[in-house]
Amino acid sequence: MVPFLLDTVITPGGEAATEAVATTQKTGLFGTWGADHPVMLIVVYCVVLLVIMYFLSVRPTQKKEKKLAELRNAIVVGDSVITNSGFYGKVVDETYDAWIIEFGMNRGVRVPVAKTEVFGKAELNMSMEAPVQEEEPKKKKGLFSKGE
Repeated sequence: MVPFLLDTVITPGGEAATEAVATTQKTGLFGTWGADHPVMLIVVYCVVLLVIMYFLSVRPTQKKEKKLAELRNAIVVGDSVITNSGFYGKVVDETYDAWIIEFGMNRGVRVPVAKTEVFGKAELNMSMEAPVQEEEPKKKKGLFSKGE
């Protein structure tokens, strides 16, 4: 049989070989610990990735849901609201898990809407003019900001 190239291991001999092995073991992110404990190194990398994913995806979503819940809890009977589907109405009654909202110009349409489907308080602008927006204070330029 013909031996495969992967079956043969060529190791250099002499002082040059020991120096080369010593320098390769000292280099690396964790030194020799990564070579001695490869499974633990993989576990550390997985934990780091999970922490990064938590701070990039889960935590902002939780903050957004908390803010939305605060907006919904501030709604009382008599407030004008907007639903997730874009309908404006006025809250006329409240139940355990729904609000009774009047829709339409004649205020004759009363529909129970789940509390989770109400986006927040909002007044309908019936004029043709855009609302006046206040200027936001200028923020200081950050380290990586472009332009002026």
